[in-house]
Amino acid sequence: MESGKQKLLSNLLKRDDSIVGIIVAEKDSAVPALACYNPSCQESLDRHRPFIASTITLLRNSNKLGLGETKRVCSIYEDKNVVNIFYKQWIIIIIGSANSSLGGMLSLEGEICNCVSDLPILADD
Repeated sequence: MESGKQKLLSNLLKRDDSIVGIIVAEKDSAVPALACYNPSCQESLDRHRPFIASTITLLRNSNKLGLGETKRVCSIYEDKNVVNIFYKQWIIIIIGSANSSLGGMLSLEGEICNCVSDLPILADD
């Protein structure tokens, strides 16, 4: 089952060479369920823990603003763009190069959400 989901993420990466990685992790436990990286990905991006930890911090702090539930957060850095999508119990992190299109990254949301909608929860609290 997961191999098919991993293949789908890999195919999404092949569509746009400016996207260097997709990580799917559990929102509460921060346990990664799926991760797929472009072969040209920098070694530092392959360590997904910092992305997951910063995304959870983003979610907690943005929800404190009192503007309603946070569904997406887009971050632009000097060398990369990151889109964080909060879907059910999952955090979906799409990492793109500095010249990647945020709109293009966001357009993958539906396909990735369909892919992860039936993933089993890996860790119980």
